Amino acid sequence: MSETEQDYENTKYVCPKCKGEAKIRTGYDTAIVCPQCGDSRIVLSFSTNGDMETVVEGTGEYYEIEPTVRQALDALEKAKASDKTGIDKQLEIFTATNNLATEYNNTGREVKAENLANDVLITIRSMFERGEVQAEVYCDQVSMCAAFASARGDYDGAQKVYDSALIDLYDCKDVNVASLKVKRGLLWSKKDADSAETHLLDAIELIKDIDSSEFPDPYMRAIAYDTLRGIYNKKAEPEKMEEYLSKAIDERKDLLSKNPNTPAYKVAELVDSMGYYAELLSKGGDDNLAEMILDEAKELAEKADCKEGVAYAVMNRAGYLQSKRKDLPEDFLDQMNFVTEALEAAPGKDKRLKETLSQAYMFKSMQRDPEDYENLLSDIGRAYDLLLELAYQGDVNEMFLMSTARSYLVLLNMKHPEKAKKVRQELGEIGISQKNLDESSRSSIGNSGKKTRVNLNKTPEKPLPGRRLKKQIKKKSE
Repeated sequence: MSETEQDYENTKYVCPKCKGEAKIRTGYDTAIVCPQCGDSRIVLSFSTNGDMETVVEGTGEYYEIEPTVRQALDALEKAKASDKTGIDKQLEIFTATNNLATEYNNTGREVKAENLANDVLITIRSMFERGEVQAEVYCDQVSMCAAFASARGDYDGAQKVYDSALIDLYDCKDVNVASLKVKRGLLWSKKDADSAETHLLDAIELIKDIDSSEFPDPYMRAIAYDTLRGIYNKKAEPEKMEEYLSKAIDERKDLLSKNPNTPAYKVAELVDSMGYYAELLSKGGDDNLAEMILDEAKELAEKADCKEGVAYAVMNRAGYLQSKRKDLPEDFLDQMNFVTEALEAAPGKDKRLKETLSQAYMFKSMQRDPEDYENLLSDIGRAYDLLLELAYQGDVNEMFLMSTARSYLVLLNMKHPEKAKKVRQELGEIGISQKNLDESSRSSIGNSGKKTRVNLNKTPEKPLPGRRLKKQIKKKSE
């Protein structure tokens, strides 16, 4: 019996007809089995807002079958029946309602979840205005509602949630208000940089004398610094950009030194920031300091025993050597083997990780003997697969994808023409033709190093997936 089946087996169900104790049957269909009334089939239905609901066949009566949601519903009923009174009881009901919203969201009822959270927000806002709840309670609910809106792509709606609350909280000098300002600034940093900058600077001023251990998120100040760095970069204010990049790195280093159990992705973020800083210094001619920062990043990741962080540090060094056209170390293939093993083992693979991993595989291929066909094919094929995943999500570096795809097709055409045909079909689905590939930069295969010039003035026949396209192009067929 699977864990899911055990969850259903251990959950108490009632008969929708007589309300007596019943069991659930799952498999080719789902039914509530009552010793008195027999089977009541449970089927999927869709509410007017588009959410899925489970209902009793024939009556259309809502019947919840998900164990976690049933537990949350029971908890809400207990909160309502609690002996507590006044604000204490109301807060208990709010907590139970939010837990129910979370479980609805986790089981595909996103709109139902958001509506529940918004209803709670309306009540909490009124209570805050009457002085019945603290700013922390109000801010937590605002964050939850804004997160739901953002998750379905309604960034305008999320902004309105933040802005409405920040008007109410204008005179409140509280760390939780600062947290809202950081989230608001982060959300809107690309569309309205000036407004985002104002909120972020306000937040930093509010928390300037507060230890990060007291923040809702210890990395709140680092996130504010990082976001400001991005804003000033887009505004072409290099001095301010470098100032906040440096502050973000120092803040992350301090947090790492205080917490030996820092999550791997946070270590990787620090290493990534240091790699970016080293790149800036190198472009400015300060290679000595750039190399010192690259070395320090690797040492910090090693000290934290974070293989993922070390992998990013190794890749940052490899990128630096490549940009400076310096000789690669003799053990470079071993280094790339370490990187691919570490990043393949990472529990979650976001865009940044997939791009880095694909680059590592391409670096590996460049170290192979040109006659080592199988390993070349494996390395470049894995790089292609990773980039294709990003292409289907509509967020890929198109030149890197085309360069990798062309190298892959050259190899496939040698021994696997049918697979090559399939790859060309995949690329065609996202608007990349063979002609596009021929006009793109040719990446190195083995040690050949051959390249062609890219005609930057020529418009491709079909639109190519952009570096930062957000809409999904086409789902990959199973």
